[in-house]
Amino acid sequence: MKKIFSYEKTLSVIAVIVMTAAVLSSCKKKLEMPVINEWDSSRDILTGMELQYPKGWLINADPKSTKIYSSQEVSSKFYEVYTAGTTTIGENEGGVEFEIRFESMKDAQASTLDQYKKQYLQTYDALHLGKEHPAVIGKDTGVAYSYKVKVGKNTDLEGEKILVKHDSSFYTISLAGFNEYYQVYKPILDKIVASVKLPKPKPKSADPNAVLWPSLDYRKYSDNLFEFEYPDNFVHTMISKKGTSLFAMHMEVENGRKDCTIDFEVFPTKTDKGEVKFDTFVSDNKAKFKPKSTGNGKVDGLDAVILSASPAKNVARKVYFFTKGEKIYQVILTWYTPMASKFAPAFDKIMSSMKIK
Repeated sequence: MKKIFSYEKTLSVIAVIVMTAAVLSSCKKKLEMPVINEWDSSRDILTGMELQYPKGWLINADPKSTKIYSSQEVSSKFYEVYTAGTTTIGENEGGVEFEIRFESMKDAQASTLDQYKKQYLQTYDALHLGKEHPAVIGKDTGVAYSYKVKVGKNTDLEGEKILVKHDSSFYTISLAGFNEYYQVYKPILDKIVASVKLPKPKPKSADPNAVLWPSLDYRKYSDNLFEFEYPDNFVHTMISKKGTSLFAMHMEVENGRKDCTIDFEVFPTKTDKGEVKFDTFVSDNKAKFKPKSTGNGKVDGLDAVILSASPAKNVARKVYFFTKGEKIYQVILTWYTPMASKFAPAFDKIMSSMKIK
C-alpha cells in the first residue's frame, strides 16, 4: 500500500521540535554577575601604582603593565586572540580582562594627551574605537573609547580603552570581555578602575642629584625571612647564592648609584660539614670586609655584631651579623659619603623596622 504523509501530522512534528528547542534554550542558565565578597590589593613595586581586584582572580604583572583575568582559562583565551587574532569560546570559557599599562612621554615621543591618543587610535585602528567620551583614572581626567569586534564565528570581543596623562607618563586602561560577559561583569571592572591610585608625582628639586636619593615615601617588603620598610624608589633583585647561602638579595635606588646599595644574605647554621657557630661565622667573614671598627647593636631585639668599613674612597659601609633559630643573617649597607645625609636616615629606618621571622 502506498504510504501517504499527513500534512497535519508533519506540522505537529515541526511544532514539537520548535517547542523542544525553545525549552532547551530557556533551560540555559542566564549569565549573572558573581558576588564578590573579598578583594585583594596590588601595589606595583617599581611605580607605586595601587589597585584592588576580586580575590581569586588571576593577576599578571611586568615592569610596564598589570593584567587581571576572571580565571586562568580566560587568560588563555585572550592570549589566543592576541596571538592568532581569533578564538572560540566554550560554554565555561568566557570572562573578562583588565589591563593597566603606562608609557613614558619620552618612550611615546609625545608630550600631550592629544598627541598620544592620535598615535593610539592609529595603533588600534582594527578595533574601530567608538566615539570619544571623558573618563577618569585615579584623579586624572582623560578620554575613553568603546568597541565591539568579532573574534570568532560565535565570539565577540567587547570593551573600552581609557587614556590619561599623569606626571610624565601616559596610562591606558583596557577593559574587555567575551560575548555577554563584558556587559554583565562591567560593574566589577568599573570598581577595579575606581580603585586605581596612580603613582605620586616625583618631587622636583633644583639639585640634579635628587633623582639618586632615597625616596621619602616607604613601602613594606615581606617574605618568609624578613619584613621591613624601605624607600619606594628602591628596587630589589634576587642574586645568585654563593656557598651555603640560603638567600641573597640586592637593593638599590632605581637607576641610582652603584655604590649606594643594600645586600642581604642568609646562611644555615647546620651544614653537611657540621654546625656553624655564630662567633665563628663572624670571625671567618670579618676579614673580607677589612673593618675599621667593630661594635654591637640590636636588630629586632637580637644581638648583632656591626662592622664599619670603607671599601673605596668616599664610600662607607656597615655590615650587620645576627642570628635567629638555625639561620645567620648578614646585611651590608653601602653608601657614597657625600650623600650620607640622604642615605643614613633611609638605612636607619630599614634596620629599625626590620622583623626577623
